Amino acid sequence: IEFANKIQKMKIYHYTSIETLALIVYNKNIRFNRLDFVDDCEESLYGSGPTNTKLGQYTFVSCWTKDSKENLSLWKMYTNNKGVRIGLDEDMFITHKVNEKFQSYFAKPMDMIGNAMVSSFTNEAKLYDVVYVQELESEMKNLIEKVGDTGAWIKTDKMGLFKREEWSFQKECRFKINVNPINPNYINKTNGKSDFDILYSFMNALGPSIVANTPVNFTYIDIPLKESKLDCIEVMMGPMTTEGEKIIVKHLLAKFNNATVKDSYFKGKIRK
Repeated sequence: IEFANKIQKMKIYHYTSIETLALIVYNKNIRFNRLDFVDDCEESLYGSGPTNTKLGQYTFVSCWTKDSKENLSLWKMYTNNKGVRIGLDEDMFITHKVNEKFQSYFAKPMDMIGNAMVSSFTNEAKLYDVVYVQELESEMKNLIEKVGDTGAWIKTDKMGLFKREEWSFQKECRFKINVNPINPNYINKTNGKSDFDILYSFMNALGPSIVANTPVNFTYIDIPLKESKLDCIEVMMGPMTTEGEKIIVKHLLAKFNNATVKDSYFKGKIRK
């Protein structure tokens, strides 16, 4: 039990701007960005299965690292050495019990976000390690199988987890959310109007909508944080941040009793 608790409370880290830190603190949530909008374009470049479906548009991620040691490459890439590194407990999100095995970000079995359906059953609230591979395209192609003439079966547990091995210096882990687009052209409008009939029509539209590469009409999903975890946030200032910026960060965190702010080891050790 003690070992399990230690794992649950493990800190993970995210390199970002002071502005983003302010939004996280103010809104008390973390933004999951759509995979075809992240910095590695190749993650969503390739289609999958016989239908060549671009699954990146249906995957939303929040990217972190378990490595407590500072990463100069991440400082440069995501903050230009002028931002912050946020540290939060791995179990930072408000979650909802789905069954005896896992929790989800979503309370309802099925719900709509924009023009897509999201399910608590296919979105376990857990941290995944990114898998670094030599051939990214081949991994992407195997994520979907066509079922019949219009259906599709997707390996949702593996969506959004593969990156080319050249990115392995990031030592990345991530939270992810999968959504299913709903194309109105595939909804049977002749069915009854009961809740069951409507849900049945939507379920039957899922496979054809994915096969047709139906785009979703939103680019991010915000997931709320537990206030108790935000209260224990750790913030490290970037190597080239100023004392004024440190004052701003301390002011942002003033209401959190257990928040900590510290300087990077590399402060004063990197030439402009």
